[in-house]
Amino acid sequence: MGKKFYVTTAIAYPNSRPHLGHALEIVQADVVARFHKLLGKDVFFQTGTDEHGTKNWETAQKEGKEITWFLNENVAVFKKLYKQLNISYDYFIRTTDKKIHHPGAIKLWKELVKSGDIYKKKYKGLYCVGCETFKTEKELEDGKCPNHPKLDIKHVEEENYFFKLSKYSKEVMQKIKSDEYKVIPKERKNEILSFLKDAKDISFSRPKTSLPWGITVPGDDDQVMYVWCDALSNYITGVGYGRDDKQFNQIWPADVHIIGKDILRFHAAFWPAMLLSAKVPLPKQLFTHGFILTKGAKMSKSSGNVIEPFEQIERYGADRFRFYIIGTMPLDSDGDYSEELLVERTNSEIVSNLANYIYRTCSFLNKNFDGKVISARDDAFTKPLEKKFAEAIKQYEDYDFRKAVNTVLAISAEGNKYFQDKEPWSLIKKDKEKAHQVLSLCTNLAKNIIILLKPILPVYTANIEKQLNLKDLSFKDLNFDLKNHTIGKAEIFYKKIEPIKLQAEESAFSKLNLKVAEIKEIKDHPSADKLYILKVDIGEERQLVAGLKGHYSKDELKGKKLVVVTNLQHAKLRGEKSEGMLLAAAAGEKVGILFVDKSKPGENVLVEGAKPNNEQITFNEFMDVKLEAKSGKAYFEGKPLKTSSEIVHVDKKIEGKIR
Repeated sequence: MGKKFYVTTAIAYPNSRPHLGHALEIVQADVVARFHKLLGKDVFFQTGTDEHGTKNWETAQKEGKEITWFLNENVAVFKKLYKQLNISYDYFIRTTDKKIHHPGAIKLWKELVKSGDIYKKKYKGLYCVGCETFKTEKELEDGKCPNHPKLDIKHVEEENYFFKLSKYSKEVMQKIKSDEYKVIPKERKNEILSFLKDAKDISFSRPKTSLPWGITVPGDDDQVMYVWCDALSNYITGVGYGRDDKQFNQIWPADVHIIGKDILRFHAAFWPAMLLSAKVPLPKQLFTHGFILTKGAKMSKSSGNVIEPFEQIERYGADRFRFYIIGTMPLDSDGDYSEELLVERTNSEIVSNLANYIYRTCSFLNKNFDGKVISARDDAFTKPLEKKFAEAIKQYEDYDFRKAVNTVLAISAEGNKYFQDKEPWSLIKKDKEKAHQVLSLCTNLAKNIIILLKPILPVYTANIEKQLNLKDLSFKDLNFDLKNHTIGKAEIFYKKIEPIKLQAEESAFSKLNLKVAEIKEIKDHPSADKLYILKVDIGEERQLVAGLKGHYSKDELKGKKLVVVTNLQHAKLRGEKSEGMLLAAAAGEKVGILFVDKSKPGENVLVEGAKPNNEQITFNEFMDVKLEAKSGKAYFEGKPLKTSSEIVHVDKKIEGKIR
């Protein structure tokens, strides 16, 4: 076995579906794991889910689901995403696992107590449910958490246990400054050093009266562990802490934690301080990535700019998605996700550059030399490329994946240029032996390119490896020594994708921003016999006024998930504000609402090729969009309305116009 390498991701919070940020982080970690395996290391890759805490408990209660059933359902969705992305994790930890996780979390708490670093006091604070953490006034913007501006900050007063972070702040600073615990990139290193200058002790538990869902504090049945000792400890509990000392000592310390910048202080201040208190070695590195944006804006359900990873993978395939999301993310800042750019980069970089070079080389060798590779040298061509191989490896090691991608693309471009300059189609008529050498050298380079791409494009590289009649290639095979070898038949694995274009009818639909809305409350309009006033959840609470009285009873509507136009100008109907309009089909006196079953409140409702519009529209602009109901489903110009998981249905199978 090679030298061990232990990589982790932050454990995801499964109170809702995974988003693009989860996909980015898990792919980055997978690239790191695959890269170090190619170096011959014994890699252990852990990911998982953080299943205690307020958000999970409250969301399960809100949806009327038993908590463990709710969690099992959502965790399965994360595992499905990771499977579709070809993630090569070794262990998926769940913090509700009483056999694997709880013993280590409890041991860690007791070690902190033994060090004299846990104490109890009454506390008043500002609590963000989204972050699952207390905030100071200066951390808020206009009284809101900058990461969760749609959530109200809670004023909490309770008795909690606290951890003495202040006791360890200087020692943690020293270890980060010296790179004993290396924080990457430098921007995040400077940020955490600034925070540690004035680090205060942190709340470490919650009373069960506030949070009945968590690991009970040892020796105090009235308190549960707060997220720090529970969730952060997963990195050590998953590899044996508290239950298997031999396994733990073989794998820990982690070689790298991979996290998002919004949880930097938890991993670069709280976590190392806890480990110092418990006398556990620190992890070696903390790689902190930025946010994935759309058109420079942070994604949120309320703004309608959320991009669903499942939809992207289904549309473009896992490899193309991985290639784009890895190649677009800068090391030290946020990245922007654009379907248009994904298509453009797929066509120009994967198809026209990489795949074109490999297919041309292999097919020409098949056609003219029966796929046989012979010995060939051309130091003027290969020596500069070998330096680029080393550059790409160093860029992978430094977590600068975008640069690594660009380096491999440059290598492939050199291969294309060499092939073009040597003109083997002409050379074969003048000097067949020289043409054979050129193509053999090009085949060697094709082998090297797929080795360098293995961490990012596992499916494509496996196909090419098989096509080359090779297997288990690793970085020790980065050379031009392949000879006396016969490759298989060349195949085309990638073709260009049609550029994204919205047709005229799709552009009309794209005036709309339709979302799933769950009815939470319903009452009669005080001044109108045919109107209801509805409180709905579309990812945020809104009030609608709807003319459904006489068609539906309150009991028939409560809890239903309907479709609402969210970007319609707000209006007052008989004195009551209406912040949107629910959609229904009408045929004569009959009315049937548009509804869904599986989708969650706030999900976008679209037709293929369209995107939600965040601009406000008038009622007349809405009337220009021709929606119709047919055979129990909702359509726009023959295309079904759907969420990421299901087609929109029309109640009572009413057929006619939708309004």
